[in-house]
Amino acid sequence: MTTATTITSADAVARAQDLAPLLAERAEKTEDLRHLPDETMADLLDSGLLRISQPMHWGGSELPLTTHVEVVEELGRACGATAWTAGVYISHNWNLSLFSLQAQHDVWGSNPDAVACTSAVGGPSPSWVDGGVHITEGKWTFLSGVHHADWIVVNAVLPPRSDEDGAPSMISLLVPKGDYEILDDWHTAALRGTGTSGVRLENVFVPEHRLLNFSDQQAGTTPGGKFHTNPMYRAPLDATWPAYLAAPALGVARGALDAWVDRTIKRRNAYTGAPIVEQPISHFKIGEATARLDAARLLIYRAMDAVTEQVDAGTDLGFIRVRNRRDFSFAVRQAVEAVEDVFLASGASSLSTGSSIQRHWRDIHGVAQHAMFDYERSISAWGRRALGVTDGLDF
Repeated sequence: MTTATTITSADAVARAQDLAPLLAERAEKTEDLRHLPDETMADLLDSGLLRISQPMHWGGSELPLTTHVEVVEELGRACGATAWTAGVYISHNWNLSLFSLQAQHDVWGSNPDAVACTSAVGGPSPSWVDGGVHITEGKWTFLSGVHHADWIVVNAVLPPRSDEDGAPSMISLLVPKGDYEILDDWHTAALRGTGTSGVRLENVFVPEHRLLNFSDQQAGTTPGGKFHTNPMYRAPLDATWPAYLAAPALGVARGALDAWVDRTIKRRNAYTGAPIVEQPISHFKIGEATARLDAARLLIYRAMDAVTEQVDAGTDLGFIRVRNRRDFSFAVRQAVEAVEDVFLASGASSLSTGSSIQRHWRDIHGVAQHAMFDYERSISAWGRRALGVTDGLDF
C-alpha cells in the first residue's frame, strides 16, 4: 500500500489503461465472487488511482473532476463492476474531504489509502445523545465496494435536537470498519461483481465530528470545503457525484462497441456465409452507436468542467445543478441505447456466458437502474425550470 500518491492526469489515465487487460481477464471471476477480487483491490491501491480525488493535504493527487471520470471510463472498458466500485471509492475520497478535518484525520491519519462507500437507504434513524448520535439497531443497503472499504457513510434523517431546531434533517454518518456487519444480500443479474451488499449496525456511537449535514453537501458549504482550497470540494453533491456513477456507463459502452467491432469483422452469416462486415446495416449500427456514445461523453465531461468553473467563479449553481442532472441521465440513456444497438446485432452466440458483450449489456442496464438516473424525473426537472416552475429536485 502506498503512503503518498501524487500523479498527473496523464499518468492516471495511462495507469487505468495498463490495468485494463488484467481487469478483463478477471471479469468472470469478479462476477463469481460478487465483489472485487483481492488482487484487483491491491492493483487499484498500488496504482494510486483511488487517491486521484483525495486532497493533497493527505498526500492525494487532487486531480480535476474530468480526470476522475476518464479514469473510471477506462476501467469500464474492461470490467463494469471494477469501474463501478473504483468510481465509488474515488467519489468517496472526494466526499470524505467534505467532512470535518478531525473526521478526515480519523480516516486518513494512519492510513492514507483508506477508502469508503455509502448507503442512502436504511434505518431506522439514530438518536441524538451527548457528543453525537447513537444507532440502537439498523440496516442500510446498497453499499457498493463494502467488502474492501475501511469506512462507510450511512445517511439518516435525524429529528431536531430540540423543539427550537426546526424540521428533521438528513445527516451523513461516518462509521469505521468493525462497527458494522456485512450482509450476504447481493445476488443480481447486472454489476454482480460490485459487492453492493447491505450492512447491519447495532449499538454504534458516532461522534459529532463524524457527522455531516446533507444540506451543506448540497450547498457546497461543508467544513472540508472551507478548508481545502480546490473549488471541486465546494461543488454541490447532486451536480457532481452522479458523474462517478455515469462514468462506468461510458466505459462499458466503449467496451461493448470495441468487442462488437472485433466480433463483426470475423462473423459470417450463419446461412449464406456472407461476411457480416459487408452488410450496410452493420455500418449503420456502429455509426449510430458511436454517435450516441460521443454525445454522452461530451455531456458528462461538460458537466464536470462547468461545475468546477462555476464554483470557482462564485456564481449561482441552480442552473448547473439542474442541467447536470438532466445531462447525466440523458448521457446514461444514450450509452444504454448504444449498447442495445450493437447487442441486438451480435447474433445468438453473443449470449454465451464467456461473451464480453452480454456482460457489458447486463452491466450497462444495471448502471441505468440507479435512482440518480431516473430519466423522466431528471429530464422533467429541466423542463419545469425552463417553464418557470420549481425543478422539484430535493436530491
